[in-house]
Amino acid sequence: MSQVKIKRNFRTVTANIGTATSVSTTLRMEDMAGAVVQIGTISTNAATLQVWGNTTDTGAFAQLYGSDGTAAAITLAPSTTNSTVYALPDAAYALPYVKLVAASAAATATASVVMKS
Repeated sequence: MSQVKIKRNFRTVTANIGTATSVSTTLRMEDMAGAVVQIGTISTNAATLQVWGNTTDTGAFAQLYGSDGTAAAITLAPSTTNSTVYALPDAAYALPYVKLVAASAAATATASVVMKS
């Protein structure tokens, strides 16, 4: 009898991150079990990325919160010399569609989101 092997599938999406959901890329999370956000060697005004979600890929997105009432967010430590990678907060998997939104005014970025199913 052979051992069962679990094969993980990965996909990478280039995501535009803006200060409004209307300019941020929609990420389809419905079949994902994990994800990280990779930001290259850039300087950005963004200090925090908020996670917004919706049940459909269009319409009004709402900011996500964890069960403890804390906003689902990623605190950034951008570097001009090293690429940085951040795990997506658990609350991001509660809805099938999410967007990453910069919490700081006039902050934009492009990131790679690596998702695992």
